Amino acid sequence: MCGINGFIGVEKEKLTRMNKLLDYRGPDFSGVFFDEHLSLGHNLLSIREASDLSKQPYLKDNSPWILAFNGQLYNNKDLKAHLDGSYKSVDLDTELLYGMILKYGWNFIDKIHGMFAIVLYNKGEGLLKLYRDATGQKLLYYYHKDNQLIWSSEIKAILSHNNIDQEVDTEAVSLSVSLGYIPGNKTLFRYIQKLNLSEEVSFNLKTKVLSKRYFKSLASDYYKGSDDVFAELTKEHLQSKQKVALNLSGGLDSSLLLHEMSKAGHEMITYTNHFVDCSDSYNTDALLAKKLAKDYGSNHHEIQITKESFFENFIQSYKCIEEPNYNISLPAYFQTAKAEGIHGDKNRVILSGDGGDELFGGYPYYLQSAKIASGMKLLTPFFYNLIKNYRNHSNYDFSKPADRFMFLKDFYFKALLHEDTSGPIYLRKIANDFLNIYGEKTGAIYQSMLMDRALWLGGENFIRSDKLYMSQSLELRSPLSYHPFRIHFDKILREKDYMDPTSNKLFLRNYYKDKLPDYITERKDKSGWRSPIKEWYDPKFKILFLDIISEVENNNHLIDWKKVRQKIERTDTWPGKYIHLYLSLAILSKEYNLNL
Repeated sequence: MCGINGFIGVEKEKLTRMNKLLDYRGPDFSGVFFDEHLSLGHNLLSIREASDLSKQPYLKDNSPWILAFNGQLYNNKDLKAHLDGSYKSVDLDTELLYGMILKYGWNFIDKIHGMFAIVLYNKGEGLLKLYRDATGQKLLYYYHKDNQLIWSSEIKAILSHNNIDQEVDTEAVSLSVSLGYIPGNKTLFRYIQKLNLSEEVSFNLKTKVLSKRYFKSLASDYYKGSDDVFAELTKEHLQSKQKVALNLSGGLDSSLLLHEMSKAGHEMITYTNHFVDCSDSYNTDALLAKKLAKDYGSNHHEIQITKESFFENFIQSYKCIEEPNYNISLPAYFQTAKAEGIHGDKNRVILSGDGGDELFGGYPYYLQSAKIASGMKLLTPFFYNLIKNYRNHSNYDFSKPADRFMFLKDFYFKALLHEDTSGPIYLRKIANDFLNIYGEKTGAIYQSMLMDRALWLGGENFIRSDKLYMSQSLELRSPLSYHPFRIHFDKILREKDYMDPTSNKLFLRNYYKDKLPDYITERKDKSGWRSPIKEWYDPKFKILFLDIISEVENNNHLIDWKKVRQKIERTDTWPGKYIHLYLSLAILSKEYNLNL
């Protein structure tokens, strides 16, 4: 897990500054490459091998290829089968990746599996390409205007260049207040984009032409013939020369990872949050996690989250994300990362159950989407759309998965905008592109999960995870989001295997029924790591919220900040989830000196 920086042109001081800004992403080594055309930098967090073997940018004598790689590849065994015997004892995924590039050229991308952001330059061809993996776990941003191209793992490094256009993307702002985050490739800045999932961005250094395409990872038969897919998945994600710990939430997804770690004979180190001075309901998951850890003999750690620590981490956690975010628990996640990472227990790798809901059918709204699809069949699409849009004052085509997603996910924060440019066409395009690439079948529940994978996981969850954990030099791995694993179960599971009106994740519950304790497999009331801000909210929080708004309320260009202030002022109780999205926008507006 690392940081990548670079730009077209040669300015050593600027590249050094970019690397320095992201040194927490890779404290083990800061590498640079220059030629007459570009500058490429890399920060190394050494996990798979010693740092002297892992230094990047990676290149070899007499080869035109220069590589900067962030993330992890997990199909090492498969990669070695493609390469000659000289790679037989190689464990470093960077070296295996470079071997694949030497053998297959640009076609290497179809054959690698993992979580990754890649910058690859062929100096002979004068061609540069940027990649983001199919699950979106690793980020890569780029600025492009007037033949200028700058790229980085984080926005702040791009902004360190003093000659870029920082115009606000008004559609991105509106999207954020529709969904609570910015999906797809947009950011707050019109000319700074993030790569979409499975996206390849090419830049020809001779013609200065930038082009984009989607690639499709070849994983349709990856687990064919496997006796135990879950065991194999876990083994692949335990590849590390560093110890690997687990965020244990008390839910089914992280619990099964604990079970598989135990079965593999791996050292078990687990973490969970425990909220202090709040109702017992907020710690239901923590208590179950503690019980399960004890049953499995794990070395378990409870991270105490207090109202005071939540308050202290509030502003910095939203700054760290660099993008608007409605998640009320960011300060708690940030404290968790600090307790686990370089300033706490000094872990380097943490496993997480993220992605299980979007693969096995975990969210109630999936069933709502299926109900809508059934209604379309009963009434015909024309009459169903007519009636439902009339009742909800909306304008959706409910026969389309993307429209159902927008209808069921719209938080209606837009009342505080001066104008509405919510961009449904943009959302439909992202969703449809992803469906066209990876949609293996039909079915309302399955298609809803694909929407979440394309929009929410890649646009909120993994951005949050990457930024917060990497700020503490800590790699987060999400095995249940592994692309070949997804493809395997997308092929074999049917709609009835996901959920019914009485329960979710039916296949997963049945599969682990005799493996995990009943208090995990039969549990229906998982609350997640939900912070008790509603109970903690007091005059001190109210003053904090108002102070954040006061820094930007005179802008009033896109957002009616006076209305936001009134929403906070008129009550002494927590204003609600939506206010956190506007607080994040205010924090970033001040941080970047934007007129929102």
